[in-house]
Amino acid sequence: MSFSSDIKDELIRVDYEKKCCRKAEIAAILRTGLILRKTKRKKTLTFITEHGLLSRYLYTQIKHIVKKGPEIYGEKTPRLKKHVVYRIDFNNLLENDEQRSFLEDIGIFLDLDKGTIEYHKYDIEDRCCIRSYLRGGFLSVGSLTNPDKSYHLELNFQNKLIQTEYMGYMEYFDLKPKHITRKNYEIVYLKEGQDIVDYLNVIGAHNALMEMENVRIMKEMRNQVNRIVNCETANLEKTVNAAVNQVEYIKYIDSVMGIENLPPALREIARLRLENTHASLSELGKMLSPELSKSGVNHRLRKLEKIAENLRRGKP
Repeated sequence: MSFSSDIKDELIRVDYEKKCCRKAEIAAILRTGLILRKTKRKKTLTFITEHGLLSRYLYTQIKHIVKKGPEIYGEKTPRLKKHVVYRIDFNNLLENDEQRSFLEDIGIFLDLDKGTIEYHKYDIEDRCCIRSYLRGGFLSVGSLTNPDKSYHLELNFQNKLIQTEYMGYMEYFDLKPKHITRKNYEIVYLKEGQDIVDYLNVIGAHNALMEMENVRIMKEMRNQVNRIVNCETANLEKTVNAAVNQVEYIKYIDSVMGIENLPPALREIARLRLENTHASLSELGKMLSPELSKSGVNHRLRKLEKIAENLRRGKP
């Protein structure tokens, strides 16, 4: 089972207090998923889905609305023997004007001569019904990548008006969807984790929301640990490189003029550095008597570095 399928299973089980909310959800499913095809032999009006529970849910709901309801079929696809696609045929609506009025009531008009579907704007005023409409849209054409891999929610619409309408209802809840056109489909998508969480909250997918929040928390913790480790690694590398350079110029001073000829304070820190090549500046400071601060140790080592530079340039 995919993450998207789990969400759809959860959404189908959402309870409704009002009939208008159920109608808005069914309207969204049909407005986003119906396909009308015209061939030489016949015309077909179908809804196709790979989600078995959704197909049974839609079939049951339509049976309550239309006297002569749809027919449902399950077909195995050629590419995968275990992969089943469910088709709900609404061909009975093509033969009966009275039954077809149920589609017109939700803004779907069939042009049987041309074999096309014409959509009219579907206005919803109640906040609860807008939630239901958004829920139905996801059930029909929505998908969400497993958050363990990435954050990407997408809805594929066949019609520009439906896409614009759906985005408007998303924006009603202060969501910030983006849009692109891809292969004759109007794609509405969200890529930010918080935006997707807000969307799941709006459509009532609270279990999926909690699961995604847990994933986001774990990812943030891993990222924070990685940042700390990377920072410590960088600091350690910087400390080691600095120590190597310090040892090199102290050895150069010793080979040219001898460490014993340095002033006492510089001679002491030079010997300590040669004996403790991996120690930090703070650790070197604690080895001195009396102890010296990190900045004090750094000051003395800088003096040694300047002496080495002067010796290389032939300056006294």
